[in-house]
Amino acid sequence: MTLPPASIIYLVALVGAAGGFAPSIEAPSTSEQPPTTTVDAAFLPAFLGRHNTTVTVHAGDTATLSCHVVRLGEKTQVTWARRRGSDIDFLTVGHQTFHNDKSRYTLRYEKPNNWKLLIRHAQKRDEGLYECQISTHPPKIMRMYLSVKVPGIEVRDSRGEAVSEAYYRVDSTVGLQCVVMPVPPSRPVLWTFGGRPVTTMPQRGVRVDTSLMGSGLSSWLHIARAAVSDSGTYSCTAGDTVTADVRVHVLDGESSAAMQHSTTDAGPPTLRPTSGLLFLVTYAVLALT
Repeated sequence: MTLPPASIIYLVALVGAAGGFAPSIEAPSTSEQPPTTTVDAAFLPAFLGRHNTTVTVHAGDTATLSCHVVRLGEKTQVTWARRRGSDIDFLTVGHQTFHNDKSRYTLRYEKPNNWKLLIRHAQKRDEGLYECQISTHPPKIMRMYLSVKVPGIEVRDSRGEAVSEAYYRVDSTVGLQCVVMPVPPSRPVLWTFGGRPVTTMPQRGVRVDTSLMGSGLSSWLHIARAAVSDSGTYSCTAGDTVTADVRVHVLDGESSAAMQHSTTDAGPPTLRPTSGLLFLVTYAVLALT
């Protein structure tokens, strides 16, 4: 179809007014920010296991705090720290230990993803809140509480009374009982004298009998025909941090007859006057009257 000349002139004028057939391209505004890239959480480091758990250990044993981390990557590290209120003490960073007591605090990595904090010879002062941290931005934190149980321990005499000193006559039988409650697992109860272990020795009249007692443990120390040389400090230990001591006195002569069999923590031994001493006191009183 052939357009009339007037129509052609009108069409050319309309295209010119619209800027031609080429599209109009505007330069991007300099004020616009480049689009941010969102990292899929499935590719970020993360913890495995439960948060806010409690780990219980007996005094003297090794406390093991486990921290399982997946997808750690090369630019992130695992850090162990201890929190006391608003204060935080860093213990390990990566494989390095920063605690002053490096003989007790160590980091052990167990494949494939467990960053373990080991606290050897755990003590009551180690009890508290610990944090395993991943050095992301912001850091990811897993918290756990360490509970340290310290068994109660005491030495009792044959009457069942707790004693710190005990008195015996020469040739009598020493009978001391060590009671530990509750029983620390894998920690035997031992008697020592002068730093040396005391065990059953029939030829010397020494016998040690250990048995369970409810939720605790009882260990009896018997010494037949006690001698003055048996005097000294005896210690009963349950692990490395739980100890009870008793000072044993084996007395010879009239001093042993004048002394109580044993004494408790309440006070010193009680002297009992002999008949000769009582006679002298009575005579002195009569002479003054």
